[in-house]
Amino acid sequence: MTTLATVDNTAIISEFAGGNTSDVSMMIGIGLVKDSEAVFFQYLGEEQTPSALMMPSGRPLTRLANVTLAGVEIATNVGEFNSTKLNLYLQSSAGRTVMLTSGLTTIWSQCILNALMGLYNSYDLTTPFQLDSWKGTSKMKPCFGSIRIDGNKISDNELYEMLADARGDKDYTKVEQLLTNAVTMLKKGLGVDEVVVEEAPAVDPEAAELF
Repeated sequence: MTTLATVDNTAIISEFAGGNTSDVSMMIGIGLVKDSEAVFFQYLGEEQTPSALMMPSGRPLTRLANVTLAGVEIATNVGEFNSTKLNLYLQSSAGRTVMLTSGLTTIWSQCILNALMGLYNSYDLTTPFQLDSWKGTSKMKPCFGSIRIDGNKISDNELYEMLADARGDKDYTKVEQLLTNAVTMLKKGLGVDEVVVEEAPAVDPEAAELF
């Protein structure tokens, strides 16, 4: 099992879990280490291993509380594998911003974009919410995510069904297009120009069927 060193991010973790502190930025990857129980990993630089974000109790951080959507984008040709990534910018109640990044077609990204479209259709995009993330128990250990407002889970039923149908047909090009369309709508809702996506790697079929 891989052993990861954790760093002292008590201040920012406390803030996004509901506390309040001074300004700082952080880039967070989702589920970067399969054999770790952690979901969120802080990028520390190209030559350093990402650090698992842990609560003071020693348990993995899984909840970002009372956050608002500050931005969303698709980044193409990322890293040595030219990956296509979903970049999600969240702001705490104290005004601190972090960027969460995951593969565009990962299960986590599908979950979160579906939830954000529910936010777009039923609420104002500036409405504070709670973002939860956790790992599945299957062999691939995909990461899942959800958004809640006042305890109510937010979802776009139409997008959920379309993604389910596309995965059932193993039409991963359509999965990608549905997610791209969602990002375009969210960017417009936030007052940002339309996003353009270049080539993206195929989604992992085994992981996609778990959503």
